[in-house]
Amino acid sequence: MIEFSNVSLSYGKNVVLNNISFKADFHEKIAILGGSGEGKTTLLRLLLGLVRPDSGMVVIDGQDITHMPESKLRDMRLRFSIVFQEGALFDSLSVRENTAFFIREYTDKSEEEIETRVRELLRVLGIEEAIDLMPEELSGGMQRRAAIARSLGGCQPRMMLYDEATTGLDPLTAHNICNLINDLSKGKPPDRVGFIIVTHKVTDATKVAERYMYIKNGMIAFDGNLEQLRNAENEELRRFTDELHTAEQYE
Repeated sequence: MIEFSNVSLSYGKNVVLNNISFKADFHEKIAILGGSGEGKTTLLRLLLGLVRPDSGMVVIDGQDITHMPESKLRDMRLRFSIVFQEGALFDSLSVRENTAFFIREYTDKSEEEIETRVRELLRVLGIEEAIDLMPEELSGGMQRRAAIARSLGGCQPRMMLYDEATTGLDPLTAHNICNLINDLSKGKPPDRVGFIIVTHKVTDATKVAERYMYIKNGMIAFDGNLEQLRNAENEELRRFTDELHTAEQYE
């Protein structure tokens, strides 16, 4: 269980999150929607203890991580696997070495075992043929797949975290990444690996998520399912989700 309780965070005079509260299970498939600068990525960083709130609590599996020392955060972070915006691959490392990075960091596998695991991950993600390529030689979609492979290397996560997973991709590649996200979270609760995806692309969110949260002015302005999102009366939310209603007109 994940719980944010009255969490607020500001950078100087800029209020990023204002008294945010919600609960989520690890098996949920959640999309956090909102415009640029609305605190979506900051929420993920709070969840991992990468930043600390000014007030309130972040609780993971009953443990308050708000002021948890860095030495104890490592085990908690292994519950999650995060794919940052644009993939954030190490430019100087090949796909093989990027994928092996966290396996070496968090396990005691031999080099032979690491190679086997790397190839297994890349095969599952459909990019084994790119194992010797450098990030600059990859398409945007392949970079995202390589980033997912790297994030899965060091742990068996209970929840995946995606930061703008389809931003900057062409529609077909974005669709394929959405299919991959669904494949990695297949199964039924409570056994499946859930995810939180932060995005401003509403139509992509609807391809993967079951629960939707909309952040505006640092607060959760909406929290519900797809039907509730489609029928929301909040004018600001309806304008934000205009692409969803437009797409439905042409289905």
